[in-house]
Amino acid sequence: MTTSPEVLSFDDALGSSTQQTRHVLLGNGFSIACRPDRFTYNALLDEAAFPAASADIRSVFELLGTTDFERVIDVLQLAAALAETYATSDPSLSERLQSDASVVREALAQVLAAKHPDLPFDIEEDEYVSARHFLANFERIYTINYDMLLYWTTMQDIEPSVARNDGFGSSDDEAADYVVWEPYAGFRSQRVFFLHGGLHLYDRSFELAKITWSRTSIPLVDQIRHALAEGRYPLIVTEGTSNDKVTKILHHAYLTHAIRSFSLIGGALFVYGLSLAPNDEHLLRRIAEGKTTDVYVSLYGDPDSPTNQSVIKRAQGLADERARSNPKVPLAVQFYDAESAHVWR
Repeated sequence: MTTSPEVLSFDDALGSSTQQTRHVLLGNGFSIACRPDRFTYNALLDEAAFPAASADIRSVFELLGTTDFERVIDVLQLAAALAETYATSDPSLSERLQSDASVVREALAQVLAAKHPDLPFDIEEDEYVSARHFLANFERIYTINYDMLLYWTTMQDIEPSVARNDGFGSSDDEAADYVVWEPYAGFRSQRVFFLHGGLHLYDRSFELAKITWSRTSIPLVDQIRHALAEGRYPLIVTEGTSNDKVTKILHHAYLTHAIRSFSLIGGALFVYGLSLAPNDEHLLRRIAEGKTTDVYVSLYGDPDSPTNQSVIKRAQGLADERARSNPKVPLAVQFYDAESAHVWR
């Protein structure tokens, strides 16, 4: 069993890092702390509901060795086109494949939005104020969550002020209900990064668009369903393993920019609500090989619990990895009580 280290209060952790620039990495615990009954996401595929008539769909995921909904939809559509072209002995096959592709699209829309608040107003103002007090301590904000909570929080016109520049600016289309990512104009000034994408981010041919949901007031599930019907998928990293996540990240300019930014930060990094599990390894490796000098990792509940013992062991291992990869910049790892941060209340 790992020896339990000292667990600081959040205020004490802040106090010990006053001479440094501070950044934060948010895990799923950030969303769970807001709505514990909604954001206990497992893998999307585990939570997706497919009709009994489409029982073969899960076997398609297994055949392709993926949990990526977008890839399965594309493969089903391609198979449908091929079946129609080759006029197989089963004339209904193409129609069935197209139907299954629609089923997967609808399942993705439902699983993404089923537990998510529809509109920003579903979160109380005092909750936003509390979250902003937490976020105001950090120069840059990185998140692996693709829900809308961080986006909504940073966009509120209330005190205290927080980092909010996410690199997006007005589209050339003045009537558009979206803005676009400006990789060159905002390269140095960007302060908010969605490392695994977000429900509000969509590729539009040659540009990455951010849906400005407040301009439409259309519920989230309807927005997602409409985009999927048009063949537009939210930019989200749903892959299960760390290696698969990296593969998708490195094939998209925005995600690559975000993770490179994360790799280059110095000063102190606060980690909140992240389990440091194997599927986080692509981020942990960048911490271990990076330039941060101090890492503060949140623990929720009893430090001696099996979950926290696993977090402690993996976090302490980061210092050993740093000593091997970059001994001139040693890494100090400390822990703080997640509840003492009062992120949402």
